[in-house]
Amino acid sequence: MALLALAARKSLTGLGFQNLLGARGLQTFSLPDLPYDYGALEPAISAEIMQIHHQKHHQTYITNYNKALEQLDAAISKGDASAVVKLQSAIKFNGGGHVNHSIFWNNLAPVNQGGGEAPHASLGWAIDQSFGSFDALIAKVNAEGAGLQGSGWVWLALDKELKKLVVETTANQDPLVTKGASLVPLLGIDVWEHAYYLQTFKRRNGGRNKHGRGHTKFIRCSNCGKCCPKDKAIKRFLVRNIVEQAAVRDVQEACVYEQYTLPKLYAKMQYCVSCAIHSHVVRVRSRTNRRNREPPQRFIRRRDDAPRPGAPGAGPRPAGAAAPART
Repeated sequence: MALLALAARKSLTGLGFQNLLGARGLQTFSLPDLPYDYGALEPAISAEIMQIHHQKHHQTYITNYNKALEQLDAAISKGDASAVVKLQSAIKFNGGGHVNHSIFWNNLAPVNQGGGEAPHASLGWAIDQSFGSFDALIAKVNAEGAGLQGSGWVWLALDKELKKLVVETTANQDPLVTKGASLVPLLGIDVWEHAYYLQTFKRRNGGRNKHGRGHTKFIRCSNCGKCCPKDKAIKRFLVRNIVEQAAVRDVQEACVYEQYTLPKLYAKMQYCVSCAIHSHVVRVRSRTNRRNREPPQRFIRRRDDAPRPGAPGAGPRPAGAAAPART
């Protein structure tokens, strides 16, 4: 894929192709301009999302793609086969992100340029022949996008071998060509959250979070104070007595009821994932021990027949033995 990208000069001019003259004629890419303003797609897509999506996310793919191409060129010149193989995943991810987004921008159009209209002519006829109706195509695309695990793309493509329209999905930033050389992309839908999260603050699955509670709310971490999604927060309750421990002991000794306990305060703490891990609120198992499903030692309940510790400096007290009298 990388070698084809280095050789196909004429076919890449529309993707922001730029030739840097050098000893080996290294070819890199630049961010293509949008054929419309950032706010031209409102209210469907806000100008803030378009600007961040184009200038930040797409530019990041291009920067990393050019960096990977430079490293590939250096590895080929040195004859380092292991480095060439190692760079293939970075080239596929970042190069695919550049190609996919370049198609994505051209699929969008403002209302004054025909955007939002139902397909007609030959495309509308092909949709009716392949899917039955335009509404059936929309339902199929929505189902494929909701069923896509993780992030990826949903494509409306032309299969040149079958001579019909098909709906395909690709994971992450894989281009459609990875599903078959006979597929020609007609429409690409970005299912990554960076394409819509600023405007809707929703997650996929019908706009609901994984608990089905509707829109995702944000809370502040009890430790660092940063915002994090409520359904991603780590919740813990800290038990606090309403009085000091010495007063609790005096009240319990003076009470006529056995096993009398004073009411307690339960402070609800909500941590972001980072604070929960670094503060040891949750236990992260090592790679070699992640299959161990036993609870940590401090959470294992003591059995009735297990020995209990005695007084300081003494051996274990036998099970069932009376506690030493308090002096």
